[in-house]
Amino acid sequence: MPETGILIEAAIIVIWILLILGVGVWARKRIKSSGDFMVGGRAIPVWMLGMWSAGAAVSAWAFFGLPGGIYAAGPFQHWALCLPMMAGFPITVLFLGRWMRIAARKYNLMTMPDFLGEVYGGKLIRIFAAIGIVIACVFYATAQFKAIGVLLSTILGVDYITGAALGIAISVVYIILGGFIAGAIINALNVSMMIVASMFAIGIGYSWTGGYSNMLATIAQSAGGAAWLNQDLAAAGAAWYLWISWALFLSSFGLAGQPAIVQKLYGIKKPSTLWLWGLMGGIVFGITCPAYCYLGEVTKYLTVTGQAPDIITVYGSADYVIAWLTVYKLGAEAPVIGGLLIAGVIAAAWSTIDGFVMMGGAAIARDIINKCFRPNWTDKQLLRNLRICMLIVGALMVIETMFPAELITWLAAIGWAQFAATLAPALLLATTWKGVTKWGGTAGVFVGLVVSAGLTFLYRIPWGTVNFLKTFYLDAGAWGFILGFITIIVVSLITKKERGPLYYDIHKDVAAPQAPAAQPTTQ
Repeated sequence: MPETGILIEAAIIVIWILLILGVGVWARKRIKSSGDFMVGGRAIPVWMLGMWSAGAAVSAWAFFGLPGGIYAAGPFQHWALCLPMMAGFPITVLFLGRWMRIAARKYNLMTMPDFLGEVYGGKLIRIFAAIGIVIACVFYATAQFKAIGVLLSTILGVDYITGAALGIAISVVYIILGGFIAGAIINALNVSMMIVASMFAIGIGYSWTGGYSNMLATIAQSAGGAAWLNQDLAAAGAAWYLWISWALFLSSFGLAGQPAIVQKLYGIKKPSTLWLWGLMGGIVFGITCPAYCYLGEVTKYLTVTGQAPDIITVYGSADYVIAWLTVYKLGAEAPVIGGLLIAGVIAAAWSTIDGFVMMGGAAIARDIINKCFRPNWTDKQLLRNLRICMLIVGALMVIETMFPAELITWLAAIGWAQFAATLAPALLLATTWKGVTKWGGTAGVFVGLVVSAGLTFLYRIPWGTVNFLKTFYLDAGAWGFILGFITIIVVSLITKKERGPLYYDIHKDVAAPQAPAAQPTTQ
C-alpha cells in the first residue's frame, strides 16, 4: 500500500479520535449528578437518541463482523438479519416505549433492571438481570473492540493487542468523562459518519462489480460459488433454524431486550416523540446495515475474480475482510474514501461500546450494590462507584478482547442472545399480560440467564454438540428465551399475586392491594 494512502487514512482516523475525546472532555463539565451521567438528565432530543440507538444496533457486528461472516458462509445472512431488525424499532416503541419513558421520572428509572424491579418487585429479579447484562456486555463489547483492534493494527502497522488496547483506552476515557451526554453527542456524529460511509460503500461496490446481479452470477460460476449462494447448504442444511433464531432475536423480541438500544428511551426529552425514535432507528439501520453487508459480497466477488486474495487463507480469519478492503484496496485507489469507511466502522463500534461499559458498570454499582445492599448511598457516592465499576467491567472486556475465540459476528451474536433471553420475556410480558407475578418474573429471568449462558459456554468448549450448533450461537438464546417465557407464565399461575408498584400503573384495571389497617393501641 502506498505511503501516501497510509498517511491520508491515518490522518482521517486521528482527527476523528481527537474530536471524540474533545466531546468527552467538554461533556464532563456538565455532569452534576448520577442522573446526568446515566440518562443525560432526561433532556436529550429524540433525533439524537434515535441515531444513537440505531448505531448501537448496527455496531461493529454489522459494519465489520457481518461482512466477514457473509464472505465466509454466504449472503443468506444479509437480508435475514437486516429486515427483521428494521421492524424491531417501532415494535419496541409499541410494547415498551410508552411505559418506560412515562414511568422513568416517577420511579427514577435509569436501567432495565430498574424497570423489572418496579414492575415485578423484589431484589432477586434485579440481581439476575444485572448478572445477565454483565455477561452479555463482555461478549458484545469484545466484538466491537476486536473490530477496532483489527482495523487500527492493520492501518498503523502494529500488532492486534496494541491496536485493541488503543481502541479500549480511547473508549474508556470519553465514556467515564462524559457519560450519557457525551455518548449522545458523539454518537450523533458517529452515525452521521456511518451514513456517509454507507453511501460510499454502495457506490464503490457497484463500480467494482457492475451491479448486484452480475456480482452474484460471477460468484455462482466460480468453484464453490453455487454452494456459497445456497442458504440451506451454507447453514449446514438447517437454514430454517437460523431464520427462526434471527426472526426471534432481531425483531420485537430480541431488540426489546437490548439495553444498549432500549435504555436510550429513558433519556428522551418529550415522551410524545417516542414514535420518532422508532422511525429514525429503523431508517438509519435500514441504510447502514445492508450497505456494509454488501461489502462482504463485493469482497467475495473480488476474490473469485482474482482481484483480492483469499482473505481466510492469507489472514486466518474472515474478520479481515473490511480491513483488507479499506486499507489495501481503497488505500491504493481512493484513500480518502478508505479513511471514511474506516471511520464509519470505528464509529459503529464506539456507538455501542459506550452503552455497554455504562450498562455493565451500572448493573454492578446501581442494580446490585446500591439498590439491593447499599440503599443509603448519596448521589455523589453512586456516581463515584458507577465510574469504578465501569472500569471493572472494562477490565473484563480487555481480557476477553486480548484472546477472542470467535469471529466478531458470533461474539456479537452471543451477547445479543444473552440480552434477549435474560430480559425480553419479562419485559414483554410485563406490559402485555396481567397475570405476571413477582416470582414468575424472577424465575423467568433466572431461567433465561442460565440456559443461554450455559448452552453458550458448552458450545464454546465444545462438548460434542452438533456442528451447526457450534457455529450459530443464537440458538442458545432462543432456548433461553422460550424457556424463560414459559417459566414466567407457569410460575405466575401458581404463585401469590405479589407485584411491584409500576405493575398497577400499567394494568390500571387490576386493584392494588390495600395496606393493612393500623391496629389501635391500648393504654
